[in-house]
Amino acid sequence: MSKLIEISTTNFNGDEVQTCSARDLHAFLEVKTRFNDWIANRIADFGFVEDQDFTVAEGGFTKNLAKPSGRPSKEYFLTISMAKELCMVERNAKGKEARLYFIECERVAKEKVQ
Repeated sequence: MSKLIEISTTNFNGDEVQTCSARDLHAFLEVKTRFNDWIANRIADFGFVEDQDFTVAEGGFTKNLAKPSGRPSKEYFLTISMAKELCMVERNAKGKEARLYFIECERVAKEKVQ
């Protein structure tokens, strides 16, 4: 299985949960909407809950050299379940590819536990 999107482990209220970066997912899905608008709209539209479906960390500074802002960016880490749902609502080939990838990652993780 090739790695499409980096999966890491993030602490959610004391539990270690598999997550992915919302920015990485946004880039992979080739979403045309600006990242900050996209993630805020998706969270609001689908009722995702912080520290249940995703967690937020203050990140580094914006990397856009054309418009450096010096403002720290927010980094969103999504549970695999949230990431799969976001992939479904994009309704494109990249969304389907990423969703199937996350399903396979979950299957492999479950096999390792057993």
